[in-house]
Amino acid sequence: MQEGQGLELKKSVSNYNDLGQCVCAFANTAGGTVIVGVGDDGKVTGIDESKLDEVQLRISGAVQCVSPVPLHRILLDTMEGKKIIKIEVRSMAPDSFCTHHGLIYVRSGSANLRMEGAAMMQFLTDREVLRYDSRLSQESMDDLDEVKIREYMRQRSPLANLSNASIADLLFNLGVADRDGRIRNAAVLMFSKSPQRAVPQCEVRLARFAGRERVRVLDSQFVNGTILENLAAAESFIMRNIRIGHRIEGMIRKDVPEYPVSAIRELLINALVHRDYFDCNAVQVSIFEDRLEIANPGKLLPGLSLEDIGALSKQRNPLLYGLLRELRLLEGMATGIPKVKASMRDAGLPEPLFQEIGGFFKVTLLGPSCRELLVITERQKKVLRMVEEKGEITTGEVSFALSVSSPTAYNDLQALDRAGYLLRQGKGRGSHYILIR
Repeated sequence: MQEGQGLELKKSVSNYNDLGQCVCAFANTAGGTVIVGVGDDGKVTGIDESKLDEVQLRISGAVQCVSPVPLHRILLDTMEGKKIIKIEVRSMAPDSFCTHHGLIYVRSGSANLRMEGAAMMQFLTDREVLRYDSRLSQESMDDLDEVKIREYMRQRSPLANLSNASIADLLFNLGVADRDGRIRNAAVLMFSKSPQRAVPQCEVRLARFAGRERVRVLDSQFVNGTILENLAAAESFIMRNIRIGHRIEGMIRKDVPEYPVSAIRELLINALVHRDYFDCNAVQVSIFEDRLEIANPGKLLPGLSLEDIGALSKQRNPLLYGLLRELRLLEGMATGIPKVKASMRDAGLPEPLFQEIGGFFKVTLLGPSCRELLVITERQKKVLRMVEEKGEITTGEVSFALSVSSPTAYNDLQALDRAGYLLRQGKGRGSHYILIR
């Protein structure tokens, strides 16, 4: 018997704080069991039967120091003929947490770690307790642009007559202000006169590079307006920096952009609304000779994997998401990414590549000039041989067989899919790949 992620051994309950911190840590992670009457070395010492009631009271007192008290059971048991007490702790709900004397603890291996600073912010954000868009801002209603608010309402509800409605009432009904006139960050991101003053990270950095490497910049622009202003400016920059072809339809010449406009717009919206606004970095758009990259701060939310993209809808900033959905810029049905993939296929281009790099989530659109770059690596050749033998294969099977991470296995399978060697079937975690004969 050895201490670990879900097991804590204690010879006795001499330290209330230590036990309380352990219960708190288990509850904030995946749950666990504390066994009293077993030493750190795994040796069963047991509890004197005359002291069982006293020990149980001590345990109960320690657990009550956790707020809110997590679901738990205190059980009397026997091990190697000696009395022991087990405390089985259930994990908290995904959108909640508990504290011990006001401090947050989590379990890591056999240690109980106190959350502080950036780690605590990340913990609360991951558990969807702390959301940037719904936090109250230090800005006031005077810092918002009435024209932007009324224009939003006109686009949102074109048939409604809201000309006599006060700005305070409009913002309250949108959920971005309270009755005391305090506004939320979502209001700043959507309607501020100068959003960069309160939210300097609401910035998009765009660059057009010569060739395929980040060496020589041909054009660049930094935009730091509201969400809708950033969207319009970023789309305009991209359209003037990608190639435009032409197609004759009847007697009409039709412009054909290098990348589908609908795909560009969808990915820009996703980057702006799903980014982590607690992160001080900007959304980054990079245009190369052979590809277009859009990267936003913030990895995928807990519970989502690269394979879930396009199959599940989950929001980091639900208030902001709702405001954009009301403008019909988003649907909320996980249809955006499938539409991007479809538009790329219709344009005769490979499907987009999704990656988590550092603290960023990056989407790459491969252009018409990228096909010669789809070179099969030795590891990918092994994947093809595995599919030939098995008939079909999953990301998990590739990861296990080749001793690589799941993202690496996923990227290899996606590359083979784009190159026309494999075909993906199914969605999310149930997807698999078959060989194209």
